[in-house]
Amino acid sequence: MHAEVTHRPPRAVCLLVAALAGLAGCSGSEPAGPATARPERTPPAARLPAAAVDMVTRSGTWPRTQQTLDTAVNELVHRCMKRAGFAYPAARAPLPEAFDDAEALVDLDRRKRYGYGIAARPPAAGPPPAPYYTGLDEDRRRRFDLAFSGPPGVKKEVETGMGTVRVADRGCGAEARRRLTGDVVSWARMYYVPQALNGRLDAQVPRQPGYVSALTGWRVCMTERGHPFPTPEKARKSLADAYGNSGRKNAQLKADDAFRWKERAIAVADGECALKMRLPQAALAGRRALVASLPGKDRALLAELTRLQSAALERAERVVGR
Repeated sequence: MHAEVTHRPPRAVCLLVAALAGLAGCSGSEPAGPATARPERTPPAARLPAAAVDMVTRSGTWPRTQQTLDTAVNELVHRCMKRAGFAYPAARAPLPEAFDDAEALVDLDRRKRYGYGIAARPPAAGPPPAPYYTGLDEDRRRRFDLAFSGPPGVKKEVETGMGTVRVADRGCGAEARRRLTGDVVSWARMYYVPQALNGRLDAQVPRQPGYVSALTGWRVCMTERGHPFPTPEKARKSLADAYGNSGRKNAQLKADDAFRWKERAIAVADGECALKMRLPQAALAGRRALVASLPGKDRALLAELTRLQSAALERAERVVGR
């Protein structure tokens, strides 16, 4: 989603921390509620469809749905850019990370190499710059950007419940999204608002009985391994605080190596205990159950977005030939 934040940065869905700790860990304040709800469409007592719960919690059918939508956008942009005289790959979009993929969320291999990423940051994810684009001369690159994103000043502001984003209203990227959802504002709301609704559940997840039970087992597991922390986020914060206060300022390589070893040991133990006690699964189950507790206006908006997503998915499937 190509969007420029103008007020507060969009709240990223921190899958790993949210799944293991029940907390987003990305922002110090709770996101404001979505301002575009239309509660009259869905009675407060109405039962949300499973697709709505999937959309908020990034689980169930959501990853495949989002992959199809993103793949259709790539295909539509490819066609549009070709008409403009440029190459743009019609690539199949990757499958997004999901809350119900516990092993991918924990990622023990990454923890063994980088711990929590405090002393040594993992390499940036994502594909490298496309050789075609980097090979363009300055004028052609400018024309490419104009064809893709339209004039820089032609954008629409969208309040998503976690800040205001500015989205391009011209260019091939906007045209592709408009083909699927009718307008770029609808696409932005469908993309960002469920994240904001998800964030509103963060504080309640640790109080869910299933999560409390799994966390108790996690604590026992960690204590047996010599790391008696109360929660996963406390384990990480303790190390981050220690590194910020001393490790980063210590020029002795031995001390740095000792910290990295300790960080990796705790991060791996944290991940292994989380998998053993099924902590990510407990967090997800609690989060999915909590979606029904959202206020009526938010459930109404979510039902509206689910209908929008369903219609967009039908169009996307026609685009990609399914």
